[in-house]
Amino acid sequence: MTNSLSFDKTLMTSLETKIKVEKWKESLDAYKADQYKASFLTLLDYIDTDIRKQYGNATETSFKIPHGSIVVEIEITDTLLQIKAPFLKVGNTHKIPVFRRIAEINFSPLNLAQIRYHNDELDFYYEAPLHLCEPYKIYYVLEEICHKADNYDDEFKAAFDVESLHEPKITPYSSDVLETIWSTFNQFIAEAEQYFEYFDRERMSYFNWDVINITLKKIDYCMSPQGKLRTDVEREIVNLSSQDSITIKIQKGKQFLQSLKAISKEALLEDFYIAETFIPIKSRSEIEHLKKNLEHTLKVASEEIHKGDQIGATFTLLLSFYDMLYYNMVPKEVYAKTQTTLEQAANQPWKEAASLLFKGMTAIMNEQELPFQAEQPKKKGFFSNLFN
Repeated sequence: MTNSLSFDKTLMTSLETKIKVEKWKESLDAYKADQYKASFLTLLDYIDTDIRKQYGNATETSFKIPHGSIVVEIEITDTLLQIKAPFLKVGNTHKIPVFRRIAEINFSPLNLAQIRYHNDELDFYYEAPLHLCEPYKIYYVLEEICHKADNYDDEFKAAFDVESLHEPKITPYSSDVLETIWSTFNQFIAEAEQYFEYFDRERMSYFNWDVINITLKKIDYCMSPQGKLRTDVEREIVNLSSQDSITIKIQKGKQFLQSLKAISKEALLEDFYIAETFIPIKSRSEIEHLKKNLEHTLKVASEEIHKGDQIGATFTLLLSFYDMLYYNMVPKEVYAKTQTTLEQAANQPWKEAASLLFKGMTAIMNEQELPFQAEQPKKKGFFSNLFN
C-alpha cells in the first residue's frame, strides 16, 4: 500500500444548501425592531424561501414542515411561538425503559426543547413568548428538534415497543444506484482492511485511526446514508475523538467496520434514500470561516513534509478535506477545488499525493486557481460510470 486512498464523487446531485444568507440579517434587524413575528417568518425564509408558501396556512400562523422521519408543527400568534414534532407512539409493553430513556435525553443532550408524553404519544416540544424568540435561539431549537428526533427515531424503534407517528417523505434511489452503493460501500471497507494489514505489518498502526476516520467520512460524502446507519456512523465518528487511548479507538473502529461489513445487502440498502430536510445536517460555512482550519492543517502538513513524513502529511490533508465536507456546506467554488484536488491525489504515491493535496489546499486558502487541471483520475471511482 504505497499509494494514497481512492476517491469517489458524491452520489448526491447537489451539496448546496437552500439557505439564503441575506435573510439572516433581515431576521435579526426585525427582532431588534421589536417586529417579532416578522423576524420569525424571515428566519424561515433564511432556511428556505419556499417554506412559507409550501407548508404554511394562508395567514402564516401555522406550518407543518417535514424533516426526515418527523413533521415539525409550528404555531405562531402575536405573542407566542409553539414548536412541536410528534415523535413516536408508545406500545403497551415495557413502558418504564422508554420513560427512563426519555428522562436521560431531556437532561442531556437536549438543551431547550423537551420530549413530552401524552396519551401514549411522545413529542418534542418548545414554546416561548414571541419577544424572547431571538433568531439564533430559535434556529438552534429547530435544529435540536429536527436532528435529535430524526436520530433517536431509529434507536427507539430498535430497542422499545414504539412505532412512528409519521411515514417519512422519501424518494428512493433507482436499482442501478443502489447496486453501485452496495459495491462501493463494501469496496471502501475492503480498502480500509488492506491499509490496516499494511500499517500493522509495517509497525505504523497509528495510521489506522486516520484510515477509519476517512473511510467513515467517505461513506457519508459519497453516498449519504440515512436512518440507523447514519446515526451509527455519526456515533462512531464521535467515538474516534473520545478520551480513550488511540489503541482502543482503533480497535473499536475496526470492530465497527466489521459490523458494517456484516450487514446484509437488503438491510443496508434500506438506509439509502433521499429524505426531505427542513434544517440542514451540515452547517453553512463561508471561506473566511474555513480558512481558520485550513491554516492550521497547512502548518502541520508543512512540518510533516519537511520531516519527510509523506504518509502523515497525506493523512493530515486528506482528513482535513473530508472534515470540511462532513461538517460543512461549503461554497460552490471551494467544493469544486476540493473535488478536483481529491481526484488528482487519489491512488498516487504518498509523496505525490501529499504535494497535490498541499497545493490544492493552499489554492483554496489563498482563493486562487488550482495549479493543476481537473481531469479524469487514473483509476476511476465507482460512481463515475453512473454520474459523469
